[in-house]
Amino acid sequence: MDAFRKQNLQNIQSIFQQKTGVDLRPIKKYNRPVKMVAIMTAVLICGFTMTAFAFNLFSSLAGDELSLCADYQGNGLVSITVENKSEKVLKFQPQFKLMRWSTGEEIQPNSNDIVFTATEIQPHAGGVITIDLSQAYDITLLEQPLDGDHYYFILTNNDFLFGQDWMCTVYFSEPVEVEIEYPEETVPVENDAELSEQIMEQLKPYFEEYVTNPDEYRKRAEEYFTLCNKLLAEAESDIIPTVSPLELAVDIPIEELPVFDDTIPEDQQHLLISENRFSLDGYHLPVGASMEDSALVISAIIPQYQGDTTGGTTVPLVYIFTYETDAVQNPNDYAFVRGRLLTFEEMEQFKVYTDTKYTCYDMTSLFYTDLHTYVETLVEKRSDIWLDEQVWKRIENIFQYYHDPEILKDHFTCLSQAD
Repeated sequence: MDAFRKQNLQNIQSIFQQKTGVDLRPIKKYNRPVKMVAIMTAVLICGFTMTAFAFNLFSSLAGDELSLCADYQGNGLVSITVENKSEKVLKFQPQFKLMRWSTGEEIQPNSNDIVFTATEIQPHAGGVITIDLSQAYDITLLEQPLDGDHYYFILTNNDFLFGQDWMCTVYFSEPVEVEIEYPEETVPVENDAELSEQIMEQLKPYFEEYVTNPDEYRKRAEEYFTLCNKLLAEAESDIIPTVSPLELAVDIPIEELPVFDDTIPEDQQHLLISENRFSLDGYHLPVGASMEDSALVISAIIPQYQGDTTGGTTVPLVYIFTYETDAVQNPNDYAFVRGRLLTFEEMEQFKVYTDTKYTCYDMTSLFYTDLHTYVETLVEKRSDIWLDEQVWKRIENIFQYYHDPEILKDHFTCLSQAD
């Protein structure tokens, strides 16, 4: 049980995946009830009531999404249009930080006389938050034109904890036009020639576009799964589905983790990592042949804005597929991974863990071939990510560590088999 307690955030996230909506429905074909998991879950629910409550809140770490757009009305009055794209109620706390972009420094108010309205947004709905700054800030100063700079709010629903704070740009005056030399457009990873060649011909169109609208990518996923059912029905051997065991995790004690980011205290390095199961990848593309197929995804948690330390935005880096060991004994049976069929004989080179119950494969190389191109393409349509040289080092270090087959082999833990 020592190893279980040391898993800290990662294991707590896994246990509560079903409550947060991150975990997927159980696989009926191979998934068997595990009594120990039920017992351990019950213990956690009793012992970590406050943690459970926090994980039921709207959180980017649980895959919850929103959009924010601020409009300055004049006289210190700001309206923020919010779209809640999740299944949870989003309730902002009546507090914020006002930051300057170029310096990452907070603009301190002169008083606490700030008025909020309408802070609760229902699931899949929109709303407008109104913030009156007129009595708390020097509005004349805020309205001074800025040369190539701007202010932004940080809003939160849980005391600015990582994954539960969001930034929103605000202009108190017309922005000064500054000529910027933009880099050449990044070639989407989906169009990577090496990976595209391996995808089944009928499925290739789905990998040629990065769709960010939730309704659109859910619709595309349904179409994709329907087509997969037709194509895979013609396969010569069985298609083995993945499983999503809550008790299986990459369990590395906090004190054994390396330093991923030397600007963060050594005892907080585990806060830079997220470990969850997803049926869609970072581009909202299916990882398997159905919504029940999932991958154990190791993600880097990175800043949302300049000056943020641990951050609250995730970038998925390593994709690990899990199967029941008894189901993968025939080398001619197939796995379906990101648009392509592979026999388990071909999968052998990706194996990173096996025991009597589960066998795991690191299939990251089927998702992208170049880390920098992948991350740049992934974040170019997002406004909630801050990348600089230090953050890049963090991403590279996390990727190299968790993509190391020896690390994975030595630290996979099946809690139901732990002493």
